[in-house]
Amino acid sequence: VLRADASQSMGAGHVMRSSAIAEELIAIGKEVIFVGQITDLPWVKERIASLGFAHVYPDSNGFESNPDSDVLILDSYEIDKSDTFIAQQNWCHIVAIVDEMTPNYSCSLRIHPGLDSNWIGKSDIPILSGPRYIPIRSSLSKNRDYKSQKQRKLKVVVVAGGSDPHELVNEIAKNLVTFSEDFEVCLFSNSILDSHLDSRFRYVEVGNQLDELLEDADLVLTTASTSSLEFLARGLCVGIACVVDNQKQYYKIMGELGVAAQFGFRNMNNEWELDRETMYSLVTSNLLRQNLLAKSKELIDFQGARRIVDAITTL
Repeated sequence: VLRADASQSMGAGHVMRSSAIAEELIAIGKEVIFVGQITDLPWVKERIASLGFAHVYPDSNGFESNPDSDVLILDSYEIDKSDTFIAQQNWCHIVAIVDEMTPNYSCSLRIHPGLDSNWIGKSDIPILSGPRYIPIRSSLSKNRDYKSQKQRKLKVVVVAGGSDPHELVNEIAKNLVTFSEDFEVCLFSNSILDSHLDSRFRYVEVGNQLDELLEDADLVLTTASTSSLEFLARGLCVGIACVVDNQKQYYKIMGELGVAAQFGFRNMNNEWELDRETMYSLVTSNLLRQNLLAKSKELIDFQGARRIVDAITTL
């Protein structure tokens, strides 16, 4: 039983990363049920509807667990630790997807899908962490080798998760439009910038088009979130900004490993501090992009969900 929510304010990360685990469970013939509320993100709701869940419940009131056989996969920051639905006595096992912001839920196993293999959090419950345990959607694959792409305009995709509540996409666009270089920019946002952008820029409605847009992208400017790990796995050159607290660890470790270029953050006053020089270097320096790609190559494979499922089915 997968328990996760998604909305414009909280984003799609909880549902997207845990649904990759559900996808693998469904592929090996397990009965998997989704419990959660998806609000104002139709493309996320469409993914859940299409994966092959045995049942989909909008809230926990409609489902009663079997404590002798049911395993709960829990991915949330908001569910209270005292919620009766997640009480340990109601489940055969509970597996929690965790990071720095996750409450200390009672569980049998924790999964930390990040790049730091030594991350243990604040609990002594067994944990699987690091690049080997990052679940990637089965529909994705590694992009064509960067060196083999034909000479053409640089294609930049700007995306800030599934909802972009803090309008990072437009903040990045305000900087990119000041560069004189000839490039193509796809802004993945439903919020159109009031000021005029030139013909190099086009807005793309938030939805399932992103995966196709990324197939021939040369650079992705994004948040230090779950989606940035997917981009690295696909072999894309990535620049990252830190938007909210739960992205601080990803932002830090990706910078330390040199697999993504850090170009700014949202400060305590909710103001953007973006590094224009770093963004300019990402757009203009093929050497910088090649160095980032070389360091991220083979860092994340597409077997994370399978490894997690192997661990769950042997509890």
